Amino acid sequence: MKRIGYIFLLVLVSTSAFAQNCKNNHVVAAGETLYRISRIYGITIAEIQALNPGLVTTVKLGERICLPNYVKPIGSEVSETYPEYDGVIAVESKKDTSRTSISSKKDSYAIALLLPFSTYQMSNDSLDERSVKLRNVAVNMYRGAMMAQQELQDRNVNATVYLFDVGNSVDAGKRAVERCEEVNADVVVGPLFKDPIQEVAKWVANRNSHLVVPVKMSNKILLLTDNMSKAYPGNNSQWYYLAGFAQQEFPNSIVVGAYAKGKDDFSSEAAMSGFLSQGGDSLMVFDISQNCVALYNFIKKSNRNVVVLDMTTDEKTGTALTTALTGLNVNFVGGESNVSEGRVAEGTKNVSTRGIMLDYYNLDNLKWIAAYRKEFQSEPDEFSAVMHDIVLYYGTGLHLFGSDVGKHLNEIDQTGLISLGFEFFKTGPESGYENAYVNVVQKMNGRWGLKNNLK
Repeated sequence: MKRIGYIFLLVLVSTSAFAQNCKNNHVVAAGETLYRISRIYGITIAEIQALNPGLVTTVKLGERICLPNYVKPIGSEVSETYPEYDGVIAVESKKDTSRTSISSKKDSYAIALLLPFSTYQMSNDSLDERSVKLRNVAVNMYRGAMMAQQELQDRNVNATVYLFDVGNSVDAGKRAVERCEEVNADVVVGPLFKDPIQEVAKWVANRNSHLVVPVKMSNKILLLTDNMSKAYPGNNSQWYYLAGFAQQEFPNSIVVGAYAKGKDDFSSEAAMSGFLSQGGDSLMVFDISQNCVALYNFIKKSNRNVVVLDMTTDEKTGTALTTALTGLNVNFVGGESNVSEGRVAEGTKNVSTRGIMLDYYNLDNLKWIAAYRKEFQSEPDEFSAVMHDIVLYYGTGLHLFGSDVGKHLNEIDQTGLISLGFEFFKTGPESGYENAYVNVVQKMNGRWGLKNNLK
């Protein structure tokens, strides 16, 4: 997954004479696909294809693929190098005196949270629905960050968490940059909107700071700077993993995909590649944008159980799919939209995926939830959990690697995380990092619980 979603072209290739004469080659290992190879080197599939004319079929074990001379495997070089107010809340943690002297390390660090507290519109003396949601997101993210701040204190991380109110405008982003400059922020989390993010991205691009996108957003945003990471896994990353998971979870079943052509093409391509990466044969996919007849007839004639990867993102199409297959010997593996819309029915074999998961069946999570309730007299949500994990993870990274934390994203201790895991890959030579960690969930007793994850 080495490039953003809109160029997620999972075309598989074969060897050419040109590739074999190239100075920088990759020899295909067992289970690898062109998609996986692009992830290893931090380049796009298009870049690989440009050096390997005519390579349009599946790669094979032992084949050699030409790569740009400048690339190395990711990780091989880590050791080389609406109105706003201007209020700020700073919470200092204990000073750590045990760190060794490394040039990228400092006596203390600053983490800036850019959240939309007062981005609102009034209607008849009350907030509109969107404004209420934004305010609640900001409040819960702040609370999750404060929970993480306490844990950083317990780890002797010498950091200060700053909170700034940032709305949805370019001007808001410019004011946020001024605040980040004042506190000399090492890690910036947010804003939650594209326009102000662009302003903050310009700032971090010119200094040794790192920007974290804490909400679901297109990978296009990562083109702004390579000093940037997206905590939320993209839809293609999720389907790459989930298809491979289905191949392993249902070894005696036939796995097929269902998608709407034109809407879910990239998800389908990601699933095909993920399925191959786990030893599966070519994944059969059915376009159900018009009807489910072909898929229905295939399942009806099959003498084995069929697992359907429901890659539909449109609620109407997804509902039509589950309705059409009712009564057949079929299990569903659904994407994130299936969880939110409840399209995957409760049962022992129907699973789905979540980028963020607050698991009420996990004992450690329940302890954290109890502590949150006691501290804030409120129930945590996924926004509380994701900001907790981001602040804890990146704060720990600052403790370990100093302001060079962005160069060591896959080397940070993940102990104590509640809802996320982190497994980053670089989306391009000059763009940022996407988190490809995926939670697989299952509905049990009316509540979604964690079934498996990427670890």
